[in-house]
Amino acid sequence: MEFIVHGTLLALLAGCIFSDVRTRRIPNFACAGIALLGTAECLLDEPRDLPIRLAIAGGAMFAGLVLHRKKVLGGGDIKLVASLVIWLTPIELRLFVLVILIAGGFVGIFYMGMGLLKRLFDPKAPVVSNVPYALAIVVGFLFLRPRLVTELFWIGRG
Repeated sequence: MEFIVHGTLLALLAGCIFSDVRTRRIPNFACAGIALLGTAECLLDEPRDLPIRLAIAGGAMFAGLVLHRKKVLGGGDIKLVASLVIWLTPIELRLFVLVILIAGGFVGIFYMGMGLLKRLFDPKAPVVSNVPYALAIVVGFLFLRPRLVTELFWIGRG
């Protein structure tokens, strides 16, 4: 059963990345699915932690909305972070944010480099328009949960 839950989670995360890179939108159903899977996982593993995790997810959503009003983060990025916070323990949150920031820096540098290459051929092209941040968010999450990926590749191997 755990294999199915984690496989579904990884499929939803891959869908978020693909959608964000392609259309700069993260689907609501994917974030809702991630949050529901995280809630179910928490209920099965540590049911006493669920209220605090949901409260932290609400706090992440509120903080994200403040950043969204200042045009720092997109709405989809906020939903994705809030849904992934449910999967994490409170102690892991600082590292989660730190890895997201580092990975986001690399994603930003990549997109800025791509923008500079475009400018070689079109001088009026913007250097950077907007950056799909879902990749950095998912990298931050998987940095804390590498077992989700490795168990899919080593399932059934002694």
